[in-house]
Amino acid sequence: MSKKYLYYYQGLITIILMSSLFIPSVKAEISYDFSGFGTLGYTISDQPFKYVQHIDNKGSFAKDSLIAGQLDIKFNPKFSATIQAKLAADNSQENGVEPSITWAFLSYRPNNDWLIRLGKLQIPGYLNSVNRDLGISYDYARLPSEFDSVSPVYNFIGASINKTFTLTDSEIIVDAYAGKTKASYRYYIGESIENSINQGADYYKVDVEVIGASITYKTTDNVYLAGLHRARIKKRNGNSWDANVGYSDAIPGSGYYNTDEGSGTLTVDSFDLYIANIGADIYLGDGVRLASELAVRNSDDLETGLNSISGYVSLKKKINNWTPYIFYSQIKTNSADLKKYSQINNNQVPSFNNINALQHVIADTFEAFDQFSIAIGTSYQFTPVNILKAEIMMVQVNKSSSLFDIPSGNASQDYSATVFSISYSFAF
Repeated sequence: MSKKYLYYYQGLITIILMSSLFIPSVKAEISYDFSGFGTLGYTISDQPFKYVQHIDNKGSFAKDSLIAGQLDIKFNPKFSATIQAKLAADNSQENGVEPSITWAFLSYRPNNDWLIRLGKLQIPGYLNSVNRDLGISYDYARLPSEFDSVSPVYNFIGASINKTFTLTDSEIIVDAYAGKTKASYRYYIGESIENSINQGADYYKVDVEVIGASITYKTTDNVYLAGLHRARIKKRNGNSWDANVGYSDAIPGSGYYNTDEGSGTLTVDSFDLYIANIGADIYLGDGVRLASELAVRNSDDLETGLNSISGYVSLKKKINNWTPYIFYSQIKTNSADLKKYSQINNNQVPSFNNINALQHVIADTFEAFDQFSIAIGTSYQFTPVNILKAEIMMVQVNKSSSLFDIPSGNASQDYSATVFSISYSFAF
């Protein structure tokens, strides 16, 4: 963790702890509640190429393992503070672990219907927004990657407002939020170009501004929600994004794609990514639950594979301590951008090796998603705060998937992998 972030987090925690000196607490004692949770998870696939950064045939504890602690401070019925720290794999580099502050906010509840929060918060509006790390709260070995990768960030520094409308046997919750954060966006280059580009994973360091709103309808057994989110993404080093890909002639009758301004490439300093999502978690009776979420991503600023639709549907049944489940999950870049990706990646100019390698590099940074997965698994709940999970998942790539690290020259179409996972989650 950089000194800059360390100083920031120390300052934020100090503000929260010292706020007890300034928040009214007449005839009320300050109360403290500490809790913790974690997951020890091992996963391995039958293929050598990494999936979602960590999963390959060597096996890894990095993808699913974490430990976290949370301190809740209640100053009085209206004011409270929450701090949550986590130790998990560092997603801003290929190896290592990273301590981070996942939550650090002040809460003000003027009455039962309103809640205002300020600090480091989670993005609301998805079924598993606030419990992504809490393994005891869901039965899957991990949340479906095709959908869980939709949002560019899942926490931010800013403010949120929550309004609850209480009905006879249900409630409607409206959330609005805005803020900003820093993030690392991983991408994989499957080709090397001598003295220019190295094959392997790299990261964009980005500044992200977020704003959004969601609405949730809850009954005793069911949850329905919808959300609309916007992320404005800018490279931290000041470099621009390529809004499109240019084209130049190489030899008569043959040309190549490139990002030179003279070839028709346009650039933008930042781009807006919009996400619209809906979801539902429904009780069907006899211990059976059906859950599904769908999200559409779109940017009018860039030609990119990020413009996509993704979703999943799951079915599970509780049988005493066991909960077997099955889910289907899919992500696919929209047809125009997927076609452009294929044109770039498959374009070759006779006798121009560096140009041909460049086509693969541009395609990798363009990105594309066309895959689905089917998983069968089960959880076994020893107690409400101890759960063991096991899962077998088949992932099928059709035309391409940037969730896999596949070097150029290897088959990246009609590619499949089987992933085995086992984990133990707990809370205290």
